Amino acid sequence: MREIIFSLNDKIATISLNKASTKNSLNRNDLKQITEFLKKIKNMNLICLIISSSGDTFSSGINFKELSIGDWSKNPISEVCDKIEKLPFISICKINGAIYGGSVELAISTDFRIGSKNCKIHIPASKFGIHYGYKGIKRCLDFFGLKITKRLLLLGEVLNFEELKVMNFFDFYCDKPSNIDTMLKSKIKKLSQLSPDAIKKMKASINDCKNNDINVKIEKERFQSGFESGLILETIRQLKIK
Repeated sequence: MREIIFSLNDKIATISLNKASTKNSLNRNDLKQITEFLKKIKNMNLICLIISSSGDTFSSGINFKELSIGDWSKNPISEVCDKIEKLPFISICKINGAIYGGSVELAISTDFRIGSKNCKIHIPASKFGIHYGYKGIKRCLDFFGLKITKRLLLLGEVLNFEELKVMNFFDFYCDKPSNIDTMLKSKIKKLSQLSPDAIKKMKASINDCKNNDINVKIEKERFQSGFESGLILETIRQLKIK
């Protein structure tokens, strides 16, 4: 049985964690496989990437056995998250249950999250004497803000579904887990009708703005490209907009 299932179908890439017996914990080999897959698909003309998992836990984060071995001068899960953020197409995290530790960073590195009432998040780093990676801390600060980040990282508090709804952790959600797939299919159908070129350039600009890394010349080129290439006029023609 494959512990991670990678697939490409109808311009949809999927990474599915398939280790329910270990609550989909991640080791270095898992992260290496995911990295190689992300490298493989990054220049493909895809609609989106979906990250999902089996069982009742999305992921319990890095396997504890991994924490006592090897070189941790670089955080492998943060490196995977960097690659997910930089994908030129949409990424969606399909959340089937609880998210723990470093996998919270994985979930918030995607563009959108879809889940249901069986979801909660918990980062018990302080309990186990673990310093959450600095990139993970920054992602939490950017996503949750200072107060929630302190509750998650310093106090190790659990945030349940209702709290996650209020703080807009989910972009889309439904009460019943069985309805997630139907909702996901409807979102993918809408995504298939959008311009991949516009998404690619706007994602890059959004990341540049978020990271305070604006290059005015590059931003101007991205803005003008649709007009200069004729792509905008062609799209309007196809949509029969008068």
